[in-house]
This record gives sequence, structure tokens and C-alpha cells, in this order.
Amino acid sequence: MKLKYEVIEDSYDDTTHIRTMTEQAPVPSGGWLLRTTLYTPHHIATDVSYIYAKKKKKSARLFEPVV
Repeated sequence: MKLKYEVIEDSYDDTTHIRTMTEQAPVPSGGWLLRTTLYTPHHIATDVSYIYAKKKKKSARLFEPVV
């Protein structure tokens, strides 16, 4: 299954050279996947969270994407 992610947060700190990016993707079962990636000069860390949907309704977005 291939998911279509939208970027909802993307920030970069010039002092520490750390970038944080959060994306969201709707899952066919009705829930949402949130993926947060932390890029540093020394390593990359990723956290994925699943948010259950209470009802099987089609909502446009969980969060508004970065424009």
C-alpha cells in the first residue's frame, strides 16, 4: 500500500543545523498516519503514530498542510 503524505510542518534551526519535518497521510481504513522525521548532522530519527478514526467518514485533513 502506497500512502500519499502531505507536509504539515517543516522547520530548520540555523544554530544547531537540525531539521524537523512532520507529514500526514490518510489510511484506507479511515485513520491517519503521522510521520515525524528529525534530521541532525549526526543521525536521522523517525517516529510514526497512527490516529484511529471514530467514524468512517471522509475528512479532508487532520491538520492543514504547509503552503
